[in-house]
Amino acid sequence: MSKSFKHIPVMLEESLSFLNIKEDLTYIDATLGMGGHSKAILERYPNIKIIGIDRDSRSLEIAKENLKPFSRRIDFINSRFSKLNEIINEYKTQNIKIGGVLLDLGISSFQLEDEYYGLSFKKNINDIELNMKLDSWCNSSAAEILNKKTEKEIADIFFFNADYKKSRALARLVVKNRPLNKLKDFINLCSFSSNPKINSATLPLMALRIEVNDEFNEIKKGLRGAIEALEQNARIVVLSFHSGEDRIVKNIFKENSCLEILTNKPLIPSLAEIKNNPRARSAKLRAVEKNKND
Repeated sequence: MSKSFKHIPVMLEESLSFLNIKEDLTYIDATLGMGGHSKAILERYPNIKIIGIDRDSRSLEIAKENLKPFSRRIDFINSRFSKLNEIINEYKTQNIKIGGVLLDLGISSFQLEDEYYGLSFKKNINDIELNMKLDSWCNSSAAEILNKKTEKEIADIFFFNADYKKSRALARLVVKNRPLNKLKDFINLCSFSSNPKINSATLPLMALRIEVNDEFNEIKKGLRGAIEALEQNARIVVLSFHSGEDRIVKNIFKENSCLEILTNKPLIPSLAEIKNNPRARSAKLRAVEKNKND
């Protein structure tokens, strides 16, 4: 596992600006990844501390290496961000004031490129298992979901998780060709549908990954927990990467009267950033400030 993987944090300047970082406070990077956003914060603000959370223990090890010069100012926690309420309250018992939370909901380039996860069709996929688990807490692998669920349940996964229009047709193919255990087997099934803009497997793979890792429920639990536990004037900044994520974030922010919405419309990356980092092209940033305690 390489620890020198190139990583460019998405919408870095916008994220830091909306976090409104103040010295002597502690900030939570709830999706630490390889540590790009946290590294910039620690470099620019010498008196703040970071709580870095990641569900993926392998990514966390890379982040520890990347952030080694700042080890005295960052706590590393291997956990899902759905535990934000518990984590924030634990630090509050230590009289530590949390100034804000950053969530970057994107899958890291490292996870997409590493065959261990089986998330990408861009590598040599002949021997890659249909896994997609980002941590050991996941109940089922992608193979188990495809091989055990009903045709309707599989179609719903493709449609509701990724707005995939040919969900029923693909679900029928899945059931007809079971068992599916290798990534290549599933990708070959997806090729029945052609799309000139994106690879035919892109949306079905994303839908499966979301299901395996319970990503939508993680976002809901994490955001609601953070909103409840944070003190007045703390901020939450969220980077989402597809419409399903952004819709959840927007609705949760709107349903909480204790929040001041700082981005009436989501911010998107500049053309210059997209040119420098194509991964940023689908990013949307939303930010809120907690203006009163419930």
